[in-house]
Amino acid sequence: MACAPDAKQSTFGTAGPVAEKQLLLFNVLLWVMVVVFLLVEGVLLYAVIKFRRRPGNEELPPQTHGHTALEITWTIIPTVLILGLGIWSTITLFELDQPPPGADTLEVTAVGHQWWWEFEYPDADGNGKRITTANELRIPVDRAIQINLRSDDVIHSFWVPKLAGKVDVVPTRENYMWFQADETGIFYGQCAEFCGTAHAQMKFLVQVLPQEDYLAWAEGFGEAPVLSAQAQAGQLVFNSTGGCVVCHTATGSDSPEVVAGRVQGFMTSDTGIAPGPNLTDLATRERFGAGLADLNRQNLRQWLRNPEDIKPGNYMSERAAIYQTADGRSNLSEEEISSLLEYLLSLQ
Repeated sequence: MACAPDAKQSTFGTAGPVAEKQLLLFNVLLWVMVVVFLLVEGVLLYAVIKFRRRPGNEELPPQTHGHTALEITWTIIPTVLILGLGIWSTITLFELDQPPPGADTLEVTAVGHQWWWEFEYPDADGNGKRITTANELRIPVDRAIQINLRSDDVIHSFWVPKLAGKVDVVPTRENYMWFQADETGIFYGQCAEFCGTAHAQMKFLVQVLPQEDYLAWAEGFGEAPVLSAQAQAGQLVFNSTGGCVVCHTATGSDSPEVVAGRVQGFMTSDTGIAPGPNLTDLATRERFGAGLADLNRQNLRQWLRNPEDIKPGNYMSERAAIYQTADGRSNLSEEEISSLLEYLLSLQ
């Protein structure tokens, strides 16, 4: 159940200061309105029963129109409630607009694509290292995270229920939000704005790591992997036979020029190119396919054979040349798929 505090995407089980303040505001507003509802409905039911028309009694009950004390009372009480809750809500919104002053903030840009998430770190390790990854946002525990939100296609919505509320991701506009995780672990995110065919499959993970583990990942990102002979054959499939390199990068962060070129190709053509997730650290991830499947050999092999079986509506099936077959399955041989699988599982 999504409403259970221990559910994966519940707003009632918080793990950071932003979500905690939002939950407190929600609970106070909810219970104040419940009390108001019960009082109003209670008075209404009392009046309906006590002053109902009885047989033989044709007289009207005493009328309270123009009762100054009552009218002042039921005007002042709602006004005080609305003003009080409204002022507190506004103060909370301003408090949550930016990270606390002086916080050691990590900046990340989240880019929404149909139908996956790209994460760009302009300074991942504190020494200017730029990282581009996808679908799994890695952050250190107890550190404020500034998320800049962009879209290259349609409106999306960024939502990690246990860490913060939803913020829309709008083309031509950059929105932002921040959150902080107070505990390590994996938190589940989701696009919360209908954005097309595979909207329901546009998931992502937030991995909250101890500071030293996060820095180890950041410092090791992009280092050339040691490839076996089979993995080297898979690299050749990736770069030439399979044409994967047209949409994916597997050797480090994407340059702005490459990103712009892929987006332009996607917007102006129905075939060939589309922005694809950066795969440089694929083997370190928990899941793939925008969080749909556990990352293991069996699932990844099935994905390479026919991505449509796992994620209907994906652009890889629609645009990659190797899937333009009668049944939509890859035209790569099993040997080529095995080599490509070995290469992909070497990327870390």
